Amino acid sequence: MGNPFEEESTDLLVLDTQEILGPAAVESVRTAMQMGRDQFHLFVKERLADRSKPLNDVIKRNKLPLFASIKVKSANKNKQQLASARSDSELFSRLYITCQTRDGDLEQFFKHENSAHPPALSQNGRIHFGSKSDLLRPLEQLVEPTSHPPQVSSVILDGAAVVQMLNPGPGHSKTFLDYATDIFVPYILSQLQNHSRLDLVWDRYANSGSLKATARANRGKGIRRRVTGTALLPGNWHTFLRVDENKEELFHFLSKQVMESINVPEKQLIATDGEQVIAVPPFEDTAALAPRNHEEADTRMMVHAADAVKSGHCRILIRTVDTDEVVLAVWMAQELHEADDELWLAIGTGKSFRYIAAHKLAASLGPDKSKALPVFHAITGCDTVSSFAGRGKITAWAVWDIFPEVTNAFLTLASAPSEISEDTLATLERYIVLLYD
Repeated sequence: MGNPFEEESTDLLVLDTQEILGPAAVESVRTAMQMGRDQFHLFVKERLADRSKPLNDVIKRNKLPLFASIKVKSANKNKQQLASARSDSELFSRLYITCQTRDGDLEQFFKHENSAHPPALSQNGRIHFGSKSDLLRPLEQLVEPTSHPPQVSSVILDGAAVVQMLNPGPGHSKTFLDYATDIFVPYILSQLQNHSRLDLVWDRYANSGSLKATARANRGKGIRRRVTGTALLPGNWHTFLRVDENKEELFHFLSKQVMESINVPEKQLIATDGEQVIAVPPFEDTAALAPRNHEEADTRMMVHAADAVKSGHCRILIRTVDTDEVVLAVWMAQELHEADDELWLAIGTGKSFRYIAAHKLAASLGPDKSKALPVFHAITGCDTVSSFAGRGKITAWAVWDIFPEVTNAFLTLASAPSEISEDTLATLERYIVLLYD
């Protein structure tokens, strides 16, 4: 656990596990003595001086949040649905009374949203999370994936996905340094042996205002823990990775360990570290890669892929588990102009692991549909945009096939216009109507 007397932070933590207490527990410890004094004086006043309470009256427990994790109660879904039904009932009751006394136009009324949270896009105030991976089914029908590894010269790793896959497990490693030395660094080295360039790209975590805050909250909570070489590994790896601060410290620690441990002649190793990048051997000019404020590794990996192409790598592999990166890779693949340029994706784990040729998908879809694919993916539901209730990716794809006119509308949105024309809105509206037809 290291020397506790060398600890310079103001955090309140458990010395052996390096678990950091939250603000509520810190406040409990800070005010415990004064609270005890106040309660003692109140006891003496009520039971001995004023005798307003009997001496044997029960003293209530304070139930202060301390070293145990603080559980946040989630709202009961049934109660939320009941409250919503009551609100709708009251609304229609008032509407009925109004129509009896005035010339109310019900048709005009129902043209407007009458709920604070539209049920087609919201589940009691929270966005609908559909199954993003369903999009892979129609894509893989166009180009069949393969189990044979392609010949590539550059590989780009989604660092967060690799950490999720490389679970230390019980008994294998005791400390974070053990995990880096025995598990993570050997994996990176094995990947680098088969390629001349490796990019390790991490997510970043905004302190506030994150677009993915809802998606991350939906995964649950964990315990904050300090990441140092001598700190013990958590008992539950996936729970540990639910805390953004834990991941941020872990990613920085692993990047540092990788760069200090690996130096293979004639191999280029690049890793992101916050907004910056570090490289072995060092880059003379990193302007194309840093600084970058991408929160998600998804988009930043495309920047690294573009730099790899610029550096002469015509066959590139992206290791991921996320459908978002497949969508972005197809979009990027249609921008590759050389005949021998190839962009591959290694996706999935275990029995579902396979290789997908993004360049072949782009050729099959055509340039317009490949460029429109990210907009389609966003509108029909992703980590930051609600999916349509009861309508998943497969249904949305089928409607796109029978209504190709919406492609131009998607391309218009992809150009990020300052204003959206009435024609574009009408086309998008027609697409959504067909989605529910």
